[in-house]
Amino acid sequence: MDRLPPAYDATPGDDALETAIEKRLVDIDSGRYRTNVASVLRKFAAWSRDQHNISSPEDIDDDLCRQYARDLARADDRDDISPETARRYFAYVRSFLTWGVYEGLIPTNPAKTNHAEGPLPTDETETDQQYWTARDRDAICATATARVDDAGEGDDVDRTAAYRDQALVFLLAYSGARSAELVAVSDDEERNGLRWRHVDLEAGTMQVFGKNRSRESAPILDDALRPLRRWKQLREPDENEAVFPRLDNAAKALDPTPSITTQSARDILAKLCEWSDYEFEEPLKPHGARRGLGREIYRENPQLAQDVLRHKSIETTHEGYAQEAAKRTRDEANDIIGDGQ
Repeated sequence: MDRLPPAYDATPGDDALETAIEKRLVDIDSGRYRTNVASVLRKFAAWSRDQHNISSPEDIDDDLCRQYARDLARADDRDDISPETARRYFAYVRSFLTWGVYEGLIPTNPAKTNHAEGPLPTDETETDQQYWTARDRDAICATATARVDDAGEGDDVDRTAAYRDQALVFLLAYSGARSAELVAVSDDEERNGLRWRHVDLEAGTMQVFGKNRSRESAPILDDALRPLRRWKQLREPDENEAVFPRLDNAAKALDPTPSITTQSARDILAKLCEWSDYEFEEPLKPHGARRGLGREIYRENPQLAQDVLRHKSIETTHEGYAQEAAKRTRDEANDIIGDGQ
């Protein structure tokens, strides 16, 4: 399977590249920074060995670094990591290779070229990223529901597709799940889409294949339950069928029916935005649903936002909503200062 760098194990290996990494880590004073760098560099080493048979610093060239940047960008596309994280991972590797030059291990830094850095995702700020607003969420859900209504009144809209797409939109909008946790990723055999056996509509939960490549319990908020129930009632699936299956003739012959992909989910949202009576600043994207829901919850309860988004630490949540965190700090400080006057 074509695994991307963040998916690799950070356990130290035993080759010249790993030896160099261990020497580099000794020179880093900060414990927390050293831990972060160690994880990234060891995953880079594991990826280099597995994908490119590289086990020594002297074998690393700008083509390898470019492929590393490209694979980090692919991880960003499937929402495994953010653009900022992709660039930070690359920066850790670039810094390690600069150290390698100083230590005489390599003559030049192959990561310090435009060719190597070219595929990296854009260095977005929080304001550059898409966040569905409450209005966006209401509008796209209303549009998906209108398509279901239209499907019941005529032959212009595929009824089955309309119900499936409505369920997908509502689940994206009201779960905080990544699209790659709900539908298939075309180049990742393990990410083959959410199955009905993973969904408990009575409890309002689902077991998704998470960012760390293990099953995680994720919430399904109440607003998403009715569209999912209606879709399940229409489909009458067995437990192994994808919750969001392909509906083309080729897929119908397969058992179980395979899931749509992350690209299909993006296409569905783009078409709904085109059909909508509402005006969107730009076509909505799946990752904007997670970010928008998280921000809305974060404003009221950062700890709850961490739980909904399944971040490993509250620091990750704070970093993801840095502007909201700053506003919250300002408001709380103003309250304290105001009370003292």
